[in-house]
Amino acid sequence: MRKLRVNAFKLLQKRVESLEDENVENENLLDVMVPYADLMTLLLVFFVFFFIISKTETDGATTEMDTSLELNEQVITIPSEILFEIGQANLKWAAINALSGVALEIKTKIGNESGWQIRVEGHTDNIPIHTKKFESNWDLSVARALAVVKFFMKRKYFPADQLQAMGYGEFKPIAPNDSKSNRALNRRVEIRLSKKGIEEE
Repeated sequence: MRKLRVNAFKLLQKRVESLEDENVENENLLDVMVPYADLMTLLLVFFVFFFIISKTETDGATTEMDTSLELNEQVITIPSEILFEIGQANLKWAAINALSGVALEIKTKIGNESGWQIRVEGHTDNIPIHTKKFESNWDLSVARALAVVKFFMKRKYFPADQLQAMGYGEFKPIAPNDSKSNRALNRRVEIRLSKKGIEEE
């Protein structure tokens, strides 16, 4: 009986030592895994941040495309913040890539078909503007539309007789000007493609 107790004690002692060894190994593994997990987290944050930045810069080129086949008309809507600084009508550096992407998208859609007209329309929110350069939102919206038209002409994307520039100021909102997010929706440039010479069915 005494021998059996000794053997049992030895087995228990070995098990305890084994558990302690496993504990040490787990602690060492944990010491390695924690920095590794931190590194993976940082990399994930980096790639998410990079994706957000890239998406922000390229969203202007993708824009929103609403198509109405019945009216033979297509509208591309670009948020003004992608193209212009607040209260300005000079194209931002990021606008160059955005508008180049839009121009290529338009050329792909209309091809060499004759009769297509490209009308660029400027829109603002209802917050009044009165500066030395722009007396009203209407002036600002016209100047912005003209800036886009001049860009298309300067880069030779489209001939002058195919382009039009119009400004509507705050008078054609797509959302109520009752919140910051809605006013941002109304600050936009719309590029309206329409084809002449085809009767509506």
